Amino acid sequence: MTVQDVVQNAPAGIFIADKNDDLTAFNRSMESITGLLADEVMGRDMLPVLRDMVQEGDPGLDELFRETKRSLSRVSRQDVPLITADGELEYHSISLVPLVDKRGNYDGMIGYVQKTCDHGFSEKGLLDKIANARKKASILMYIPVIVFRLSSESGWPVLFVSENISQLGYSKEEFGSGAFRYIDIVHPDDRGKLVSDVSRFERTDEVYFSGDYRLLSRSGDTIWVNEFSLLKKEGDMTYRHEGIIIDITERKRAETFLKAEHEGLDKIASGMGVGLAVISRDFRTVWANDVLKEIFGDVENRLCYEVYNKRQAICEKCAVKAVFEDRLDRSVTEQHGIDREGKPIWSQIVATPLKDNDGNITAAMEAVVPITERKQREIDLKESKARIESILRSAPVGIGVIRNSILEEVNDRCCEILGYSREELIGQSTRMFFEMETEHNDVGSILRSGIKKHSVGTVETRAKRKDGCIIDLLISATPIYPGETSKGISFTIMDITETKRNEKEIQKHTLELEQLDHLKDLFSDIIRHDLLNPAGTIKGYAEILEDLEEDAEKLHLLHMIQDSNKRLIDLIENASKYEKLNSLDELDYLESDLVGIFENVIMEFEQPLKEKNIRVVLSSDGPCVYAVNPLVSEVFANLLSNAIKYGPEGEKISIAFHEHENTCKVTVADQGDGIPDDDKSFVFDRFKRLDKKGVKGTGLGLAIVKRIMELHGGNYGVENNPEGKGSVFWVTFRKVPV
Repeated sequence: MTVQDVVQNAPAGIFIADKNDDLTAFNRSMESITGLLADEVMGRDMLPVLRDMVQEGDPGLDELFRETKRSLSRVSRQDVPLITADGELEYHSISLVPLVDKRGNYDGMIGYVQKTCDHGFSEKGLLDKIANARKKASILMYIPVIVFRLSSESGWPVLFVSENISQLGYSKEEFGSGAFRYIDIVHPDDRGKLVSDVSRFERTDEVYFSGDYRLLSRSGDTIWVNEFSLLKKEGDMTYRHEGIIIDITERKRAETFLKAEHEGLDKIASGMGVGLAVISRDFRTVWANDVLKEIFGDVENRLCYEVYNKRQAICEKCAVKAVFEDRLDRSVTEQHGIDREGKPIWSQIVATPLKDNDGNITAAMEAVVPITERKQREIDLKESKARIESILRSAPVGIGVIRNSILEEVNDRCCEILGYSREELIGQSTRMFFEMETEHNDVGSILRSGIKKHSVGTVETRAKRKDGCIIDLLISATPIYPGETSKGISFTIMDITETKRNEKEIQKHTLELEQLDHLKDLFSDIIRHDLLNPAGTIKGYAEILEDLEEDAEKLHLLHMIQDSNKRLIDLIENASKYEKLNSLDELDYLESDLVGIFENVIMEFEQPLKEKNIRVVLSSDGPCVYAVNPLVSEVFANLLSNAIKYGPEGEKISIAFHEHENTCKVTVADQGDGIPDDDKSFVFDRFKRLDKKGVKGTGLGLAIVKRIMELHGGNYGVENNPEGKGSVFWVTFRKVPV
């Protein structure tokens, strides 16, 4: 009976997968458990096949599978709920044992599935089938798998061992006669631990035992083996073990060699703050130094891309992968990962191959250099550059860089101003924008002079666009490196063509306004002198004629002449005053008593008040001393004159002074017809007189009030008289330093 027969007829479910996780063996017990034929599943991915057996929602099988590949050691789980071929729910124990090649790399997996309530084998069991394998000893002689059956008595007497025990220099007869117990060939340094591990294992509910330890050959050589055995209980106390041991000496030698290499490198790398790791061909971290563990935590025996990058697959630009697949002597990449605290980290990965004596790549040495700070600076610099480029592109002025009069960089606005594309400008001389060489040289000379004196040169010039149009430009330039113009000059240009055109228009209009102002002054002089003198003559002769004339009708005509002439004189004087006020920007101030000023004005209007039998009531809590110009008497005179004109005969005019903090409000209330609300907004405009029949005036009095109050920084206005009829005109003064 061959080993294949033993596997096929074992009462426990057994399956084998290669390093690609494709099924290569699927015994009859597995067919019975799953209801699947071996021919149906051979060559298929192991995990999907087995996952269909597990009760829906149970993730245990996936975890068991990953842990076995990660740890490269046997992993078991009891009471796994499986759905049998009959649709029944049964609980099974599942053990997965990894297979490794001579280099210690993952090379496949053996799985054992057995119903929890049936720990024994059916009828003769596996033990008898292994015993019957003696008939095929010649087949077993040269395979590195030794089959055994041990008693659990002291020293583990050997009940059966396969013929190929001769590979260790022993014969099966020596074990059968009791000359050797199994414990006798276990290395002395491993005996205590092995006995302890087995004893502890016997106290568990598990049925499969697996472990690595050393045996001694007859010649005294040390042989590393991996044991995988079945624990069977006979009676209440006695146990027996039956299983296999596999020679893993070459793998252990490779691990020992790598460990020595690791320790030497670790001493060097730790002092440099560089993380080191040895990555196996299945991308597991075989070893890592303290620096790497400090960064990423517990990484050994775990897939590098899961630990460092939190990925489920190998990184696209993996330096280790490049060493394995492309056989590079050195591969360098930068990778983004997550450290042990969950923070993002950037590392530079340098991978180099580790080779055996035959030159085969067995693993890769990976150096991990933290570059997070550098990478962050690069990111910040990139973002800053992007912001600056965005600002330059959207800037409302043309911006560029020149070196030795050659354009090296320009923004969009610069291209727009000059009418060229960026490609057409880069590398061209600035001479192309000037019709004459002398113009180009003069502009350069002015800019260099300004840079030398003030670090910034500025010049206004005219330049030629691509379409031939001549435009006005304002150019400013400064060296990129202070004092070193040869390394480049940054410049800005502004199209001031429209501005220059507007300046010319403004100059033209300014000249015209100056001429008009001169004509206005001339007209004002004509009004005051050339018109006022004849009006004065008319007044004088009219007064003489009034004294001489006795005819009533002629006297009436003379009075009409006098009234018209008086209005003419008032108009001339008010117009002259108004134009004079408009030519003033500021006034001189003297501290004066506003109450006293108004009292003097009232005395000047004694005759008009008497003619209309109007009395004036002035109320004040005392003097109101403010810094004002003597022109303020014109304000009071116009307000009082206005009240007399529009007030009825026999009534009163109320004048009041109201002080509040730093202001004084002066009100003049009459008893006239009042002013409609729609008219209040423009009564202070010049030549705006309401339609008051029989009321004489020029329409400039309130305009003069407005202008004088503006020069004083005060306010003015008109309201309805709260006493029932008439209007209240008011002005306010504020205290200002003299």
